Amino acid sequence: MKNQIAFYYSLHPKEIAHLNDKYFFEYLGNNYALEPFGRPVSEADSLYKVNRQMISRNLLVHEIILNNEKNVITYINNIPYVLMEIYVNKNARITLADVCHINNNSINIECDSVIARYDWVFLWEAKNDYFEAQINEIGKKYPNLCNYVNYYIGLAENAISYVRFAMQLESQIQTSICHKRIDCSGTLYSLYNPLNYVCDYKVRDICEYVKNAFFCNKDAFDIVCTYFKNNYLSYKEALLFYGRLLYPSYFFDLYDDIVNKDLKENKIEDVVNKSDAYEIFLVNVYMYLSKIYNKYIPAIDWIIKKAI
Repeated sequence: MKNQIAFYYSLHPKEIAHLNDKYFFEYLGNNYALEPFGRPVSEADSLYKVNRQMISRNLLVHEIILNNEKNVITYINNIPYVLMEIYVNKNARITLADVCHINNNSINIECDSVIARYDWVFLWEAKNDYFEAQINEIGKKYPNLCNYVNYYIGLAENAISYVRFAMQLESQIQTSICHKRIDCSGTLYSLYNPLNYVCDYKVRDICEYVKNAFFCNKDAFDIVCTYFKNNYLSYKEALLFYGRLLYPSYFFDLYDDIVNKDLKENKIEDVVNKSDAYEIFLVNVYMYLSKIYNKYIPAIDWIIKKAI
């Protein structure tokens, strides 16, 4: 890899560390990472434009380095790679404050539609259609998965209805730079990695952070309270926040890994066994939002009745 880095980037590191398909090295006191581009190549230029805007706002995101041909993508052995300069301690664990810092300081950055993810209703309805069409095909191979999926498709339908209601409100909502997924125990390397970015409503990251924290046995409700005490959300944004908490991305992500990446089917039990506890959590968040906004917060009746 040293020869390729020298040829494409005119950098000459003495040592290169290869870790989980990524290459890390230092050159002239600067730290770099060469990482496979695991997204459609059509998104590369859009991510580069976002990256430049975030750097101009003094965010410590990894800086995408163009190759000697002024391209974002470099093909090495037919694999698309992107080189980035790193400005953070890549092994440090993220905090809630780190997540909020990126979201709050990237509000209304211009993004191309190819990396926009804020049409939740359309995306979630398409996902439900996909699962419903697939159930009959995989039923014999994954019987337990198919037994559980109808519950989570139903929960997703609740989330879709909730978000559709919120979007009918006239007030504006802010977009910011968010992550495709976020891990509450993740590192700053992942958090500041532009290859993970999408453009979405700013509540996306905190909701995924909270859901991940819940299923990692952390105090998710305390995280919610801390977030609202330190961040302002409009009434409409608060409804979107709750709608996204309703959406069971945690189940669907595991479903995809089981069906497409050969993850063991019994891993789904990790979330299914906590479904009742998560319903209680949703009720607690509903009560909390109702109190702090002193406005009508739509209720999911079956969840409240079941929890009580």
